[in-house]
Amino acid sequence: METVAELLEAKPKELFTVGPHLSVAQAIDSMREHHIHSLLVVENRQLLGIITDRDFQRKVASQGLDPAAIAIDQIMTRSVVTVSPQASVQECIRLMADNTFHHLPVCADGELVGMVSWSDIMELVLQG
Repeated sequence: METVAELLEAKPKELFTVGPHLSVAQAIDSMREHHIHSLLVVENRQLLGIITDRDFQRKVASQGLDPAAIAIDQIMTRSVVTVSPQASVQECIRLMADNTFHHLPVCADGELVGMVSWSDIMELVLQG
């Protein structure tokens, strides 16, 4: 497997997203329900940001804030690095390592088409 497109083909097609105005509590509930660690924040088919369990820990829980009273767009990461389906898996590894993040949205022609996680890449490496 050389490209992101090939990696996306090998994984489940379901992509979990959330709107920016929902509460952080709703986002955390959704992550828990789907056994995932991040949600892409989308509105009108546009990628606005990403919210992760780390965002919740650092920006809400550690400060003793009420997650039900905070909107996702108040704590989400707005400057999201993305890759195209033609990007190499090696390029994804480098981006994730250099930027210390674990989730990489995939966009084609300005549209969100998937997400690659550090876990996806580790599973690929372990499969040899």
